[in-house]
Amino acid sequence: MKEIILTIDYELFLGKITGTVEKCMVEPTYKLAEILGINNSKMTVFWDILHYYRLTKLESQYPEIKNDRKLIDEQISFLVSKGHDIQLHIHPHWLDAEYKDSEWRFKYNRFKLHALSEENNPENIDTIIGCISISKMLMEKEIRKYLPGYFVSVYRAGGYLIEPFEKLKIALEYNNIYVDSSTLPGMTNNNHINGYDFKNYPEFNFYRFSDSPSKLSKDGKFTEIPITTLRQPVSRNILFTLIRKFKYPDLESGRVGTGSEESAENGNKSNLKKILALLTKAKKREFTTDGNFAERFNYMCRKVKNNSTMILHPKLLNEHTLDLLKEKVKKNCIKFISIDSYLKSIG
Repeated sequence: MKEIILTIDYELFLGKITGTVEKCMVEPTYKLAEILGINNSKMTVFWDILHYYRLTKLESQYPEIKNDRKLIDEQISFLVSKGHDIQLHIHPHWLDAEYKDSEWRFKYNRFKLHALSEENNPENIDTIIGCISISKMLMEKEIRKYLPGYFVSVYRAGGYLIEPFEKLKIALEYNNIYVDSSTLPGMTNNNHINGYDFKNYPEFNFYRFSDSPSKLSKDGKFTEIPITTLRQPVSRNILFTLIRKFKYPDLESGRVGTGSEESAENGNKSNLKKILALLTKAKKREFTTDGNFAERFNYMCRKVKNNSTMILHPKLLNEHTLDLLKEKVKKNCIKFISIDSYLKSIG
């Protein structure tokens, strides 16, 4: 049996159709927690806390927003009671989000935390240090209702946008957050909103760093727990592309939201060029159930090392991917653990 660190990003869709808290967050997360309970598996829930912050600011004006906040409160209480680990996830675009005609409307000029002011003012949420500080305090206030003595200790950047780390370092140190899980070694995304480049980043399950997770530092204060990525050879890419196309044509049909926009990595290519690029290059993929199917997920589970880190998004779960997870825990092929449990096990 392999131990796998399971992390989930607890959030709505971006873009014009966000989906609902009930359908994208609450329902799938309850289903996931039920599956994990089969063999007492645990997960780290990266809570998109600025979404919750906006709910608290607007709930007095909109009954449906108050209901969303209550649904999240109930679920966080439940997850804590089951021993799951709740940690910090920040999408700063929520600071500028407007709620009109029963839908969220976003601006993306502050999608990246680095776009906030660098002023050293922990009390101003429009600064980097203030956003992290206020987000952390809000999470701790809410979770301590159910778990006295709880502290935020791990961070995942919205959109994986951890770099340049130097701009976040002081704010994280100020808040005693020394563990990050934002990198996807070997992967890149050229999207102008949430682009990143982790091409030459370390691929260890766990390592220390100082000024950037791109460079190991034996004496670094910070710890990186990268999201595990796997390189699939060309032969596997061809096989999985054909399986996806012909066996699972409706795999993602149940989604109730849309992303902000297509990745620029593929967005400017013709369909033919996209297909050729997909088929004729070894490809890096994150270890996830998101948009995945049995043949590829089973291959990943066989290939990853013990204590690799998996990511999934409840908003992308469907019956197929839930069944994949259920099969793994029922057969005790995998025991999922949280980041907190993993760090305690290695001292």
